[in-house]
Amino acid sequence: MKRIAVPLASFTLLILAALPVQAAEMKATPGMKTGAGKVAAEQAHKGSGTVKGVDEKAGKISLAHGPIAGLNWPAMTMDFDVRDKAVLKGVAPGQNIEFDIVQSGPSQFVITRIASAARKK
Repeated sequence: MKRIAVPLASFTLLILAALPVQAAEMKATPGMKTGAGKVAAEQAHKGSGTVKGVDEKAGKISLAHGPIAGLNWPAMTMDFDVRDKAVLKGVAPGQNIEFDIVQSGPSQFVITRIASAARKK
């Protein structure tokens, strides 16, 4: 039994010595809780598109948007929730807009800012 106890103790010490190194190598990702329950800063991604529909009461908008490089998304039509329903004031179908979008959970994205797109001449 003494032969088993010595290698087991050495193995345990090796594992315990490696734990702080692994913890130091972890990096916060967007939305990851860090420290005392704080959420890491959200990363806003810029997009532009055409409004297909607006539901102010539900806080939703349907957009045909162009590619969003920061998310590696191609152009597509999608429905989004907005973080604050006030950003939908004055937004109407057919309007070209620029927007900021953040990830609020796994596979969940919300729009945090909407502005009229600058018209190109």
